[in-house]
Amino acid sequence: MKHIILCADDYGQSLPVSQAIIDLLKQKRLSATSCMTTGAQWISHARMLQIFADEVDTGLHFNLTEGTPLSEAYLRKYGKTFMSLPKLIILASIRLLDKNTIEKELEAQLEQFVVGMGREPDFIDGHQHIHQFPIIREALITVYERRYKNKKPYIRSTDQKVKPQKHFFKQLIIQLLGARALKRKLVQKNIPHNNSFEGIYPFSAHPPYSKNFRGFLERVEEGGIIMCHPGLEGDLKIDPIAAARYREYQYFSSEQFLKDCEKEKVALFEPSVLNEGII
Repeated sequence: MKHIILCADDYGQSLPVSQAIIDLLKQKRLSATSCMTTGAQWISHARMLQIFADEVDTGLHFNLTEGTPLSEAYLRKYGKTFMSLPKLIILASIRLLDKNTIEKELEAQLEQFVVGMGREPDFIDGHQHIHQFPIIREALITVYERRYKNKKPYIRSTDQKVKPQKHFFKQLIIQLLGARALKRKLVQKNIPHNNSFEGIYPFSAHPPYSKNFRGFLERVEEGGIIMCHPGLEGDLKIDPIAAARYREYQYFSSEQFLKDCEKEKVALFEPSVLNEGII
């Protein structure tokens, strides 16, 4: 039997997203969820999640591209709203991001997680994989080592063995934006992390999500993470991937999901197993 973590990203981003994830948690279809703490409704969303805190991993989905920042340092340096993903990629790549400002914003989002959940996160990752970018990954490691001396959250590694296939270019872009560099730092610093990562696809309706997910199940290795983005029906004007979220939610709620896991001999990990030395 192959044991993996199935993590629903973007908890707290919107009510349709959070409600879908809560429903899947009730059905025991997930083993982790990654939380955005920058939204105005985060505290009320956190209350819904608290009852599952001992059943699944709950982590911080570090956000620098959607909505408004929490720290005064970021407000002073970059303004009242986060910058676009393309701009963040450019500034990170040419190393013009201010590391101290990123550290302050990460600390603020971690503190907001603690306010909502009453404890530190089980893991940390990044919205749109921003935690692996240059400067940001250095800020992440600095804050991590300063903040976590004893119980250490795991950090999501997005490093993949990229091979020519349907989603090759999207995987390649993510890889080139710092996946391998972050993995090296995690190994060097002996920070708990997953040893395999899947879940990347273009959020399209064809092929069906079930087919994409069966590919994830085939490729993911023991101790790996498959990310997903389920949601209830939402407004495409507000959330460009709302339709894809609903397709994912329908699949994970189905008997087909259970049959696919059984066929591939895949089981979900218990909470925080990556913090116990399995990397």
